[in-house]
Amino acid sequence: MDASDQIVDVFDRLNALSPSRLAARSFAERFVWYVVATRCEIDINGFASVYEQLLGQAELDLLIDGLQRIGEKRLAAQFHRGVELLEKDGFYGHREWKRVSARVKKQIGVIGERVGSRLWDLDENLANLLNVNSGARRSK
Repeated sequence: MDASDQIVDVFDRLNALSPSRLAARSFAERFVWYVVATRCEIDINGFASVYEQLLGQAELDLLIDGLQRIGEKRLAAQFHRGVELLEKDGFYGHREWKRVSARVKKQIGVIGERVGSRLWDLDENLANLLNVNSGARRSK
């Protein structure tokens, strides 16, 4: 099975879980779910929607940490910059996108352009992370 097929299978399995059951899964599995959900959210609703609707701070922290772990430091930095901008603008205190300043919305848009479709190029790294973690579980 190639990496993309493996990621689709894992995502489909995880997507059927309740949020509490998803939260109980391994870091690697949750990271895969967040990457795939994020790239779908971007394609459907645009980049800002990742911050506005899909992921809270804890989920963004996991996404950023996972990107760093697989060597995607620049991509992780872009998502982190979005979190920083929104924190400074007070978004996480009210979670209302309409209250985010036009300046921050514009900067989030620029970050979205930098991220582009790069999340779609991660399947090999995601599969490797899953395979390393499943191998570690089997060897215990």
